[in-house]
Amino acid sequence: MDIAVIFILLAASAMIGSAAGLRLKIFALAPIALLIALVAAVVLSTRGFGPGSGIAIIVACLVLNQAAYILSKGRLDDLGDGNPGPGRQDDIHGDYDK
Repeated sequence: MDIAVIFILLAASAMIGSAAGLRLKIFALAPIALLIALVAAVVLSTRGFGPGSGIAIIVACLVLNQAAYILSKGRLDDLGDGNPGPGRQDDIHGDYDK
């Protein structure tokens, strides 16, 4: 077993998840997850990983990918100055002039 392959797959999954979090909507995670699972399965099977360890590594890649996506989305929300953007005042419902 080649441990470097595991770290490369995990790092690539995290980078893809954070890049997707910066640009894409949550619906993009499904095709990205499928692509990661297929590529990881091919790489792991050619490197001699068994089905049990291969599935565990693929699950870890997918979990890390989605965690990186969520963390990159949360980080963007914290970058604001706390004031609503232009046109956001129209979203507030109710009469606050009283």
